[in-house]
Amino acid sequence: MADLKDKLQKVLDSKASLTDFISQKDNAKLGDALVNFLYSLAKSLATNHVTGIKVSDSILAQAYKTSIWYDQKALLIKGDKGRIADAIETLILYFWVVKDISLNELVEPLSQTLKFKDLSHPRLERIAAIQAFQELLNLLFLKQ
Repeated sequence: MADLKDKLQKVLDSKASLTDFISQKDNAKLGDALVNFLYSLAKSLATNHVTGIKVSDSILAQAYKTSIWYDQKALLIKGDKGRIADAIETLILYFWVVKDISLNELVEPLSQTLKFKDLSHPRLERIAAIQAFQELLNLLFLKQ
Protein backbone atom coordinates (compact mmCIF):
# COMPACT_ATOMS: atom_id res chain seq x y z
CA MET A 1 0.00 0.00 0.00
CA ALA A 2 2.91 2.34 0.69
CA ASP A 3 3.97 1.99 -2.95
CA LEU A 4 0.50 3.10 -4.09
CA LYS A 5 0.54 6.06 -1.72
CA ASP A 6 4.01 7.06 -2.96
CA LYS A 7 2.69 7.11 -6.51
CA LEU A 8 -0.42 9.06 -5.47
CA GLN A 9 1.69 11.60 -3.61
CA LYS A 10 3.52 12.29 -6.88
CA VAL A 11 0.26 12.67 -8.82
CA LEU A 12 -1.40 14.82 -6.16
CA ASP A 13 0.22 17.94 -4.75
CA SER A 14 1.03 16.25 -1.46
CA LYS A 15 3.39 19.04 -0.40
CA ALA A 16 0.51 21.52 -0.38
CA SER A 17 -0.97 22.76 2.85
CA LEU A 18 -4.29 21.26 3.90
CA THR A 19 -6.15 24.37 2.74
CA ASP A 20 -4.41 24.38 -0.65
CA PHE A 21 -4.92 20.62 -1.09
CA ILE A 22 -8.65 20.99 -0.40
CA SER A 23 -8.98 23.90 -2.82
CA GLN A 24 -7.65 21.82 -5.74
CA LYS A 25 -10.88 20.81 -7.48
CA ASP A 26 -9.52 17.65 -9.10
CA ASN A 27 -8.68 16.19 -5.69
CA ALA A 28 -12.41 16.12 -4.87
CA LYS A 29 -13.01 13.65 -7.71
CA LEU A 30 -10.72 11.07 -6.17
CA GLY A 31 -11.94 11.99 -2.68
CA ASP A 32 -15.52 11.32 -3.79
CA ALA A 33 -14.63 7.81 -4.95
CA LEU A 34 -12.70 7.17 -1.73
CA VAL A 35 -15.58 8.32 0.49
CA ASN A 36 -18.09 6.16 -1.38
CA PHE A 37 -15.76 3.16 -1.10
CA LEU A 38 -15.16 3.74 2.63
CA TYR A 39 -18.87 4.05 3.40
CA SER A 40 -19.78 1.03 1.27
CA LEU A 41 -17.12 -1.04 3.00
CA ALA A 42 -18.17 0.19 6.46
CA LYS A 43 -21.84 -0.56 5.82
CA SER A 44 -20.98 -3.99 4.41
CA LEU A 45 -19.00 -4.79 7.56
CA ALA A 46 -21.68 -3.40 9.88
CA THR A 47 -24.54 -5.30 8.23
CA ASN A 48 -22.72 -8.42 7.00
CA HIS A 49 -24.21 -7.71 3.59
CA VAL A 50 -22.17 -6.46 0.64
CA THR A 51 -23.37 -3.11 -0.68
CA GLY A 52 -22.28 -0.16 -2.77
CA ILE A 53 -23.44 3.29 -1.71
CA LYS A 54 -23.10 6.82 -3.04
CA VAL A 55 -22.78 9.20 -0.08
CA SER A 56 -24.86 12.32 -0.64
CA ASP A 57 -23.48 15.83 -0.38
CA SER A 58 -26.02 16.67 2.30
CA ILE A 59 -24.77 13.85 4.56
CA LEU A 60 -21.18 15.08 4.34
CA ALA A 61 -22.18 18.73 4.77
CA GLN A 62 -24.24 17.94 7.87
CA ALA A 63 -21.46 15.78 9.33
CA TYR A 64 -19.03 18.67 8.85
CA LYS A 65 -21.40 21.15 10.52
CA THR A 66 -21.64 18.91 13.60
CA SER A 67 -17.90 18.11 13.76
CA ILE A 68 -15.05 19.57 15.77
CA TRP A 69 -13.63 21.08 12.55
CA TYR A 70 -16.66 23.38 12.36
CA ASP A 71 -17.04 24.00 16.11
CA GLN A 72 -13.40 24.99 16.50
CA LYS A 73 -13.39 26.94 13.23
CA ALA A 74 -10.37 24.85 12.28
CA LEU A 75 -11.51 24.47 8.69
CA LEU A 76 -13.78 27.14 7.32
CA ILE A 77 -15.64 25.95 4.25
CA LYS A 78 -17.90 28.42 2.52
CA GLY A 79 -20.47 27.57 -0.10
CA ASP A 80 -23.37 25.25 -0.69
CA LYS A 81 -23.58 21.63 0.41
CA GLY A 82 -21.86 20.50 -2.79
CA ARG A 83 -18.84 22.69 -2.08
CA ILE A 84 -18.73 21.52 1.54
CA ALA A 85 -18.98 17.86 0.48
CA ASP A 86 -16.14 18.31 -2.05
CA ALA A 87 -13.98 19.79 0.70
CA ILE A 88 -14.77 16.95 3.12
CA GLU A 89 -14.07 14.33 0.46
CA THR A 90 -10.74 16.01 -0.24
CA LEU A 91 -9.99 16.29 3.48
CA ILE A 92 -10.44 12.53 3.90
CA LEU A 93 -8.25 11.91 0.82
CA TYR A 94 -5.59 14.22 2.31
CA PHE A 95 -5.45 12.23 5.54
CA TRP A 96 -5.20 8.94 3.66
CA VAL A 97 -2.53 10.00 1.16
CA VAL A 98 -0.56 12.74 2.92
CA LYS A 99 -1.01 12.01 6.63
CA ASP A 100 -0.71 8.25 6.05
CA ILE A 101 -3.92 7.27 7.83
CA SER A 102 -4.72 3.68 6.85
CA LEU A 103 -7.91 2.58 5.14
CA ASN A 104 -8.64 0.54 8.25
CA GLU A 105 -8.40 3.67 10.42
CA LEU A 106 -10.83 5.43 8.08
CA VAL A 107 -13.33 2.57 7.89
CA GLU A 108 -13.32 1.62 11.58
CA PRO A 109 -15.17 4.66 13.02
CA LEU A 110 -17.72 4.47 10.22
CA SER A 111 -18.43 0.75 10.65
CA GLN A 112 -18.44 0.93 14.46
CA THR A 113 -20.99 3.74 14.40
CA LEU A 114 -23.16 2.02 11.80
CA LYS A 115 -23.05 -1.33 13.61
CA PHE A 116 -25.22 -0.01 16.43
CA LYS A 117 -27.70 1.92 14.27
CA ASP A 118 -30.98 0.97 12.62
CA LEU A 119 -30.31 1.09 8.88
CA SER A 120 -33.66 -0.42 7.84
CA HIS A 121 -35.12 2.85 6.52
CA PRO A 122 -33.40 5.46 4.32
CA ARG A 123 -34.18 8.26 6.80
CA LEU A 124 -32.65 6.29 9.68
CA GLU A 125 -29.63 5.36 7.59
CA ARG A 126 -29.12 9.03 6.70
CA ILE A 127 -29.01 9.96 10.39
CA ALA A 128 -26.60 7.09 11.07
CA ALA A 129 -24.38 8.09 8.14
CA ILE A 130 -24.17 11.68 9.38
CA GLN A 131 -23.16 10.43 12.83
CA ALA A 132 -20.63 8.01 11.34
CA PHE A 133 -18.94 10.70 9.24
CA GLN A 134 -19.02 13.10 12.19
CA GLU A 135 -17.11 10.47 14.20
CA LEU A 136 -14.60 10.06 11.37
CA LEU A 137 -14.11 13.81 11.01
CA ASN A 138 -13.61 14.21 14.75
CA LEU A 139 -11.02 11.43 14.72
CA LEU A 140 -9.17 13.11 11.84
CA PHE A 141 -9.24 16.41 13.70
CA LEU A 142 -7.44 14.77 16.62
CA LYS A 143 -4.84 13.26 14.26
CA GLN A 144 -3.90 16.48 12.51
